[in-house]
Amino acid sequence: MSKPKSQFQPSNVLLVEVPPQFIALCEASDASPQAALRGMAAMVCGLRYDENNRLLPLDGSAA
Repeated sequence: MSKPKSQFQPSNVLLVEVPPQFIALCEASDASPQAALRGMAAMVCGLRYDENNRLLPLDGSAA
């Protein structure tokens, strides 16, 4: 059963619960947990972030 949507929650927000070990691992490697999750979400969609923080296809071809 899904929770009713709050009128204040945007529809394009994904709430992810991660274990404390994930956060500790990210912090130990000087990576932010948010950036790690954003990168994983991009990979699931077949994308990657370049050095200018732009989304590009994983295969390296220009869009």
